[in-house]
Amino acid sequence: MRKIDPNKIAAITSAVLDIVKSDGIVNLSMGKVAKLANVSPRTIYIYYDDKADLLGQMYLSVKHKIDGGLSEKLAVCPSLEAQLAIAIRHFAYGYNKWPRETIYMNAIQQNPELISPVIHEKVMQIAQPIFEMYEKMQLSPDFKHLPIETFTAIAAGPMNMLIAQAVVLDKKISDQEISDVIKGTQDAVRA
Repeated sequence: MRKIDPNKIAAITSAVLDIVKSDGIVNLSMGKVAKLANVSPRTIYIYYDDKADLLGQMYLSVKHKIDGGLSEKLAVCPSLEAQLAIAIRHFAYGYNKWPRETIYMNAIQQNPELISPVIHEKVMQIAQPIFEMYEKMQLSPDFKHLPIETFTAIAAGPMNMLIAQAVVLDKKISDQEISDVIKGTQDAVRA
């Protein structure tokens, strides 16, 4: 049995993030990953069963990294409006800290067929605090009662758009931009 080499895993991960950022996830191939990571294609298969496993394991890792700490922040905040602000700010700061990972996460979310149902279910568990916040908002007379897809489009759409613009401009999102998006989003979901 071959020894796990964390440097090779890091090189593979970095290569995937770079390819997704520059070429898009649909243009990612194991050959491109191997070449950019400076490993043989067979080396990738030591660590991952196939492309879907690679993408899924990376997605799970990225979700843990970007969503890390959000559950705890939401748990200590009783105000749903403040929880929404915390979540939006958390994701904006996540982009500022890990732009390649955020680009990767968004690429997977736009192409969910690239990951297995098992990984999808694990990711949904990570996002459970967001769903709980949504459910509480739907029970409150202070918020619009909307299907989750509509609510998500309104609540996450502006920050996702700001992130997309930041990617194109290769810049960080400013605190003022974050505050503006939070205010606009809160206004949009308030009853």
